[in-house]
Amino acid sequence: MSEILKKRLNLFYILGLIALIVLPTAITLGLHHVSRDPNLRPFAVTQQSLAAYERATGTGSGVEIVAQVEWDGATAEVSQRHMRRAITDAFRSKGVEVHVAFVTGGSGGNATRVTYVVGHSRIGPFPAHRAAEGVSAAVDAYRMHAPTS
Repeated sequence: MSEILKKRLNLFYILGLIALIVLPTAITLGLHHVSRDPNLRPFAVTQQSLAAYERATGTGSGVEIVAQVEWDGATAEVSQRHMRRAITDAFRSKGVEVHVAFVTGGSGGNATRVTYVVGHSRIGPFPAHRAAEGVSAAVDAYRMHAPTS
């Protein structure tokens, strides 16, 4: 064999080894981008990313309160930051934690609305100016589902 052919063969072996090492990671990263499942993201699974995925898909084993805010920026009287803080403070005063998730407003240009999701229960929707009316009901539903410690 000639010297050039040996060098090309060695180059193909090296490229093959690199592909063999990198290909599984590239495939799982591609699957992660398609499914958004943090379990498929190589070397990046954290408790926070898993909790966020479980909240978004409803696959979690624990029960928690999620405040889903259908945000209509055109008619909103307060900022998202202020709304998040108000909801969080209301639940904190009751001794429970809430996760606030903003989604774009519903069809028909509805005003900003808040729905509290506790397990399979949905409380609301409430208009933003009446969102406090659902806090007690959401906390009661949470305490019925949450394990006692």
